[in-house]
Amino acid sequence: MLYEITIPGLSVSADLPSIRRRLRADFPGVLEVVGTTTPATLLIVYSGEDEIDAWIEAVDHSVAMRDLGRARGTDSVSSAA
Repeated sequence: MLYEITIPGLSVSADLPSIRRRLRADFPGVLEVVGTTTPATLLIVYSGEDEIDAWIEAVDHSVAMRDLGRARGTDSVSSAA
């Protein structure tokens, strides 16, 4: 199944690799995460039950961590979340 998610502040080119890793690691039903040409929008390919609220929270957290890293003057921030 497919789910389209739009998160304000999301940079598909900058955020996709870390978001893909996070969603695939944290949610076994997520098979793939695909960037789109629509700004701040991803497609989530999944099987089983959707976990939309949890996906959005994870993506929001990833974007916030990227923004925190920029505010501190670093390119990336590690998190044990």
